[in-house]
Amino acid sequence: MIMSQTQILALAFLLVLGAGMALFFLRKQCQRPARLARRLASEVRTIAAAHAGHRLVPSELPSGFRELATAINDLAARYERLLTTQQQAVAQARSDLATEHTRLITLIQNLAEGVLVCNAQGEILLYNRHAQALLGEQVGLGRGITRVLGGPMEQTWALMQQQKDRRARRFIIRTRQGHFLRVRVTPIYEDGDALQGAVLSLEDITAHIENEERQEALIRDLDSSLRGGLANIRAAIETLRAYPEMAPETRQKLEKVISEGAERLGQQLQEILAEYQAILRAAWRLETMPLKDILLLLTQQLRLPTPEIPPELATAWMQVEPHGWLRALTVVIRTMPGTPTLRLVPRDTHVLWIFAWPSHVVREHTMYEHIHQDQDHDPSLVQVMQHHNGEAWVQQTEEEVQLVLLMPLASPQEPPQPSPGQAAIAPRPEYYDFDLLFRRPEPAASLDATPLRQLQYTVFDTETTGLDPMGDELIAIGAVRIVNARLLEEEQFHHLIKPRRSIPPSATRIHGIRNQDVQDAPPLEEVLPAFHTFVGDSILVAHNAAFDMRFLEEAEKRTGVPFTQPVLDTLLLSAIVHPEHRDHSVEAIAARLGVEVQARHSALGDALTTARIFLKLIPLLEHQGIFTLAQARAASEQTYFARIRY
Repeated sequence: MIMSQTQILALAFLLVLGAGMALFFLRKQCQRPARLARRLASEVRTIAAAHAGHRLVPSELPSGFRELATAINDLAARYERLLTTQQQAVAQARSDLATEHTRLITLIQNLAEGVLVCNAQGEILLYNRHAQALLGEQVGLGRGITRVLGGPMEQTWALMQQQKDRRARRFIIRTRQGHFLRVRVTPIYEDGDALQGAVLSLEDITAHIENEERQEALIRDLDSSLRGGLANIRAAIETLRAYPEMAPETRQKLEKVISEGAERLGQQLQEILAEYQAILRAAWRLETMPLKDILLLLTQQLRLPTPEIPPELATAWMQVEPHGWLRALTVVIRTMPGTPTLRLVPRDTHVLWIFAWPSHVVREHTMYEHIHQDQDHDPSLVQVMQHHNGEAWVQQTEEEVQLVLLMPLASPQEPPQPSPGQAAIAPRPEYYDFDLLFRRPEPAASLDATPLRQLQYTVFDTETTGLDPMGDELIAIGAVRIVNARLLEEEQFHHLIKPRRSIPPSATRIHGIRNQDVQDAPPLEEVLPAFHTFVGDSILVAHNAAFDMRFLEEAEKRTGVPFTQPVLDTLLLSAIVHPEHRDHSVEAIAARLGVEVQARHSALGDALTTARIFLKLIPLLEHQGIFTLAQARAASEQTYFARIRY
C-alpha cells in the first residue's frame, strides 16, 4: 500500500506531536522531584526558623518521599524537645533577674506621676500607666519624645546636648486634650559628657491652673467690692463729720448707708471666703484606694488596735485624699484623752467609721466643738468630710461617746471594657523595652536599607459595611505596634466608627458589628486623625493590605488625612516564603506557623493575629536572603497576588 504525500505529512505531524508530548511529560516527571525537594526544604525552614511544632504529612507525598518526610518529622520532634529544654534552662537562669526587673517596673508603673525614660536618641524605652493616660495614643515604645511633647522638648533636648550639666529642666505644655502638664526632665550623662538619655516626670496641673485663675478672679471681685463699698462708707462718714448740726432725718439716712454698706461688705467677704475654701478643697486629689489600705494607714498613724473588717467590706474601695483626711482626723483624736476603739459598719453604698471613747472620759459637747473647729488654718474635720461627700457627727450612748464618719464606697479602677465587636483581649503589660538602650545598632542610610528586625510597625485591620471601597465605609479600625521585632500588645488602637450608611446583615454576619453598636461611635473625621497619630512614622502591615489601603484612600478624600507610609502585606510575604502552598488565608498561614487565631473578623483580633504571623515570617524571609524593607517590598511586587486590585 502506497501512502499519499498528505498521509505521510499527517503521520509525520503525529509522530512529532507524540514526541513533543512525551518530552513534555518526561520533563514534568523530571521536574517533579525538584519541586518536591523545594517543598521539603521550605517545610524544614519553617520548622527551623518559625514553628518547631510544624510537621510534614507523609500521606500527601509520593511513596519515594514518605520515608524522608517521616525522618524529617522525627528529627523535628527531637529539635523541638531540645529547643524546649534550652528555653527552660534560659528561663530558669533569668528568673532571679526577671524578679528584680519586675519589681522595678511595678514600682515605676504605680507612681502617682507620669514617668518616661528615653535613650540617647530620644526614643521612649519605658513609660507608666499615668504617662499613657496623660499623653494618650501618641505615647509608645520607640517613639521620639520630641515628637510626643513638641517644641519645648526639642529645645530642652538641644540644651542638654550642648550644656552638659546635670540639672533638671522644667517646662509646661498643653496636650491635645486641653490639659496642662508640668514636665521635669532629668538628663543622664555617662561615659564622660555624653548624653545617655533622660528621665521625665509628668504632672497634670490643669486643676491647679484653673484654681489659680479662680483665685485671681476672686481677688479682683474682692478688690472691686471693697473699693466701691468703702468709698460709699467713707463718703458718708466724712459728711457726718463735716456737718455735725445736720437734720436728724439726713443723719439717719447717712447712718443707714454706713450700716447697709458694712453689712453688704461683710456678706460679700463671707461669700468670697467660702468660695476660696472650696477652691482649696478642690485642690485635693481624691484617690481610689482599697479600704483595707486606708485602715492600715490610719491604725499605724494613730497606733490603734486594728479592728476586724466585716466580710462585706473585705474587697471594698474608697475615694479619699489620704493626707488631708488622716491629718484632720488625727488632730481631733489626739486632742481627746485616752485611746478610742474603732469599728467598721457597712451601710449599703457607705461605711461607718465609729471611734468610741468611754462616756466618763470624753464629753459630747467637747467632741462636737473639735470636729467643727479649724486647725491651724486647715479645714475642720466636718469640712474635710464634706469634701469627701461624707458626713461627720457626734453621738452619745449610755456607755460611749462616738465620733461617726459616714464615707461613700467607690468602685475599683477597672480597665476599660472592649467595645461591641472588639476582641476581648487581656494582654500582659509591655511598657518597657531596654533593648532600645542596650542594643542600639548603627542607623541605616535610609528607611529602605533598614533591616526588618529594626523597624517600627503598626499592624492594622479594618471592618467595613461591605466590599466596595467606592460605596461602603469603614466601621472599625484595630491596630497594634511592633518595636524591635517585639509585639507590644498593650499599645493598641481600637475604635468603632459611625458610618453614613447602615450596616447590611451580610456584613454583620461576618464581623458581628450592628447598627446599634456604632450609633454613638465617633465619625470618621475624628477617628482617622487619631489613627494617623498612632501610626506616626512606622511601617504599615496588614493582611491583604490592598483592600484596607483602598478604603483609607477613599477616607482621605473626606478627611484630608493621608497615609503615605510604606506598606507590607503578610499575604504577599507568605507567598514569598511558601510559594508551593496555594492557600495564604489568615487561617492557613497561622496553622502553618503555629499562630493562634484570636477573635477572628474583629479589627483588633485580626490585627493581633496578623502581627504574630508577621513576626514568624521575618526569619523565613531572612532564610531567603530578604533582610531589609526594600528587599521585602521588591520581592512582594513579584508575587502573583500583587496583581490584586480593589
